[in-house]
Amino acid sequence: MAALEDPREAILARLLVLAAAVDTSFEARRNESSLPDTQKYVVLFDGDEHSVGDIPGRRSDAAPPPQMIEMTPEVQFRLAGRAKDVGTALNLLRIQLIAAVLKDPTLLALTVRRQSIRFAGSNTATERGRSMEGGIGVAFTFTYLLKPGELA
Repeated sequence: MAALEDPREAILARLLVLAAAVDTSFEARRNESSLPDTQKYVVLFDGDEHSVGDIPGRRSDAAPPPQMIEMTPEVQFRLAGRAKDVGTALNLLRIQLIAAVLKDPTLLALTVRRQSIRFAGSNTATERGRSMEGGIGVAFTFTYLLKPGELA
């Protein structure tokens, strides 16, 4: 049996592509927290995952049973410099990302029953220094099937 791609990595890679496409003027990064404050970034944080249970009736001696996994990555948009109307700009990025993720056929195909993506929430942070700066984190919960016996 050929090894399959890790569904977690496939979801995260596609999520970063979608996040970067929301506004191509943002530099896309993954799992970076120390960023210069002079540019616009979209950063994907891989987030946590946990098992929500084995798939019953599929146990074999050759491989552990498949498990349903929930993972919650977060996409952060960060505005720095002279961002005008920061709150409005962040909310627009948020809703565009939500729309792109929840209807993306590639992401949906990687989830249980091709429908297991939920918007998990967002958190906004703004501050005023020499200029108004801000960021918004947008989290999603993906439920996918992990088949340990089929992974490399």
